[in-house]
Amino acid sequence: MSQSDDKISDAERHLPLTPLDEALLARVQSLAEIAEAVMRNVGRPYPAATDHGAVLRDALYVARLAEQLVDRAVVIERERDASWTDIGRAAGTSRQAAHERWADHVHGWALAGRRRTGPRTGPADYAAANLDTWFAGISTDQPQAISAALASLADPEARRAAQDQRVKADRLRRKIQALKNANTAARKACYEALGTEAADEKRAAWAGNHLTQARAYDRLADAEAPLGTEHKRAAATQRSLAHDILDNETTPAPTTDTQESPA
Repeated sequence: MSQSDDKISDAERHLPLTPLDEALLARVQSLAEIAEAVMRNVGRPYPAATDHGAVLRDALYVARLAEQLVDRAVVIERERDASWTDIGRAAGTSRQAAHERWADHVHGWALAGRRRTGPRTGPADYAAANLDTWFAGISTDQPQAISAALASLADPEARRAAQDQRVKADRLRRKIQALKNANTAARKACYEALGTEAADEKRAAWAGNHLTQARAYDRLADAEAPLGTEHKRAAATQRSLAHDILDNETTPAPTTDTQESPA
């Protein structure tokens, strides 16, 4: 249930917003940077005749900001449950091409806790207030345009729930990495036990490692929506590897690193 600003403690004010609101706020920050850069360029006199490259540098700076805006838009779309097919269609390309172009950025967003990062982020309430002031100077009839669009800004319960999900996702990622590290030893033990009474036990342990990874990926899919389909595919791959190991009684099946596929 939403609460007014005066009921939000200082600790709660410094919690990140929900992932979608964090992404939306990051988008507005990008738009503000672009607007300011454009206005600086418009109001700047032409460079000196000897200052070769100045106009191009200005244009490239705006282009980089625009590319950042596109990256952040993709994150928002994934937070809004858009598939890679949806994103590819909006970008005028295929699902696979969209995934290849932006998947690493979405993964980076997830690894950063699905929250704004960098020197210009700051607490969400301060960032939103500053953007409100900036936009009010442009559109005086919308004094709190940015804050009003961020539902979790005044909802500490939503912030706490989102933070719990971030903690859960981080814990699961650590667990999956530990299981991947242990998998090498389990595989080696299985090979070394071939032809011995311990072979079945070691084979089951190796397969069990993959099945435990699968369960962790399933839980991670629930905790990390933008990569939910990728994590489900990773879980399916781990189960398939476990079944291959258990079905092959003579030579353990080789395993490879999981590749998460586009949704």
